[in-house]
Amino acid sequence: MTTTQDASIGIFKEGAGTYKTFGAATRWFEFVEESLGWEKNIKQGQGLRVGKRVARSGRRTVPTAMGAGDWMVEAASKGQGLLWEGCLGTGVSTLVSGATYQQVFTLGDTLPSWSLQKGIPQLGGTVDPYSFLGAMVANWEFNCPNGDIANLKMGMDIGDLSTAQAYGAPSYPSEPVNLFHFQNGTIFNGTLTAPTATALASATTPLASVRSFQVAVNNNLTGDRFNFGGAGRKDRPTVGLREISGSLVVEYANTTFRDAVLNDTPMCLVFNLTAGALSSGLETLQLVLPEVKFDNELAKTNKTDLINQTMNFAVLDNLTAAQPLWVVTRTADTAL
Repeated sequence: MTTTQDASIGIFKEGAGTYKTFGAATRWFEFVEESLGWEKNIKQGQGLRVGKRVARSGRRTVPTAMGAGDWMVEAASKGQGLLWEGCLGTGVSTLVSGATYQQVFTLGDTLPSWSLQKGIPQLGGTVDPYSFLGAMVANWEFNCPNGDIANLKMGMDIGDLSTAQAYGAPSYPSEPVNLFHFQNGTIFNGTLTAPTATALASATTPLASVRSFQVAVNNNLTGDRFNFGGAGRKDRPTVGLREISGSLVVEYANTTFRDAVLNDTPMCLVFNLTAGALSSGLETLQLVLPEVKFDNELAKTNKTDLINQTMNFAVLDNLTAAQPLWVVTRTADTAL
């Protein structure tokens, strides 16, 4: 029997020149929550008419409409390459050895669009497909909370909606699928060795007092491209100047972060999560930031409790680094 627990989300990567063209989903995801919806730009005619005392039904129009909303997945060792490509824009998969592949994701000047289908079960068991066309990642946030599972939350810009497409029955990556979580996380700074197609990134100095880690990216899509001839639907958004920020919660164990705030000192950060064994090494997820600068904060007393600092930072271009941000995965997936 189908229940509300059988909700689903799947995506199809729309090809070049096919923005808002439906394709049946080829990849489905175990998602945690979602708020994907449809927003009508409702306009009510204001003209006065003798004898009429309320707004007139024949004067209500919807000149434009678009979709938006968030969805969240837990960071997993398989099946999420298309998500990272959608978040950053560019992804390349390379065989390392045996059955181990490395996927490297960098900021691209364009972002792929998806046909994203959400399956919503009715109480009686019927699953209704909502097909969001031209779905693009407007912003995303990666979190690894203290003592918890890492997660990826994506804010979507959506070009069109169809309820006429057939529902695609979900299928998922073969087991084992492992989750990346706090226990297997490490953070390094110091001298950075950037990732290559087949080598992971590294830095020289472990940061032992970090309690949680968060990175957020705004792709600054031009989401208002409504033009005549488009039947009230937008043209494909373009990518603006990325804004990348983040935060660490750290125990006050030394003056490293105090000095970084006071002196506006640049710092690289390499965040590593590992999971199960591969034919070569371990399943790995890395976020690599060649240069961050901390905005705040100085330590404050906390009565008799542990003193923690929330260290908000901006991610900058580093002037010489090849990328301001890399996401790197080691996986058994043979392709994105």
